[in-house]
Amino acid sequence: MSVFIFATLQCKPECTAAVGAAMRDMQQASRQEAGCQQYQVLQPADQPDVLHVFEAYQDMAAVEAHRAAAHYLAYREWVADKLAAPVEVKLLQPLD
Repeated sequence: MSVFIFATLQCKPECTAAVGAAMRDMQQASRQEAGCQQYQVLQPADQPDVLHVFEAYQDMAAVEAHRAAAHYLAYREWVADKLAAPVEVKLLQPLD
């Protein structure tokens, strides 16, 4: 069963451009993962320092593989001091 993730990042204003660039790289690398069905970084027009990430994976094993990937681990370490709040992550499953 597919697994979906919706994450919200609140960037420090002075770091928004750098985090956005890193998220574009993360998007590109994550889309290459075998179990990744979708990875999209979104930015609200009225909240320039907020980024949302919508992800879809084949199953929970694919999510775990993503979380263990070198690009993900490197990004997590790099971004830690560039966010104004902890990342809000919602793990979702379809009702059907």
